[in-house]
Amino acid sequence: MTEAEPARPALPKLQQDQRALIDQDTAQEVGGGFALRAGFPNRRELINWYQRAAVRTLGHIGDDWPAVDLGRDRTLLSATITSGARHTWSDDPLDPDEAREYRRRLESQVVLPACNRAYNDLRKTAGEYIDHDQFDLGDIDPLDQDHVAMRPGFENLDRQQSHALGRLWGGFDNRDALFDWIHWLDKPSNGAVSDDLASRLDRDPVATKHLLKTGVDQESARRWREHFAIVELLPAFVEGVERLEAGELAKQTTTELTAPHG
Repeated sequence: MTEAEPARPALPKLQQDQRALIDQDTAQEVGGGFALRAGFPNRRELINWYQRAAVRTLGHIGDDWPAVDLGRDRTLLSATITSGARHTWSDDPLDPDEAREYRRRLESQVVLPACNRAYNDLRKTAGEYIDHDQFDLGDIDPLDQDHVAMRPGFENLDRQQSHALGRLWGGFDNRDALFDWIHWLDKPSNGAVSDDLASRLDRDPVATKHLLKTGVDQESARRWREHFAIVELLPAFVEGVERLEAGELAKQTTTELTAPHG
């Protein structure tokens, strides 16, 4: 009789995390957020979703869906944004049936293949890190676990990236707070943020003005901050996830999220 294959609950946990990207009911079960099939109320929520997808596909979402498309592909925006805000991106947006079919193609041709690649990446190194003397892996319900893919490293990065976007959306009180945040971005990007980002912002008063809480109207600030997230943050976040190695993450422990306030 051959020995039974070791239980690897990280794999079904990853699949549940991935399903929450696609199916709205599953998204609500695991803590909320919007899902691809139902669409998004605005581009900001699509950006937030893309960040979550970067972690839950272990960076593979960027293989066939570069973050920059969220800023330049008006057909994509008119298909994925389902509220009246879709008219912001197209004078003649797709009708609901066409938009639904477009999202279905995104799911089948981009998101699910990225999920599959992530699953296979984790499968190769999914030997569990739980103490076998204290726990029977067969008794663990992966769907009751908190960490993305049962890896604290992924969970930490996910929380830090989400927090970074939240800080950006709210704007910064002053230039010191802005540059403190730029320095902190090494954590959620795992060091992948551009090393000249601070100097470029320092030389760009228009960019700085839009990132601060005062100085421009709210709509202009919103659009500029979303553009900043698409161009600067999301690519670095994808690369940051790719830099993590699942085998090493098994040895990591959860650390408290800390970030500058301003």
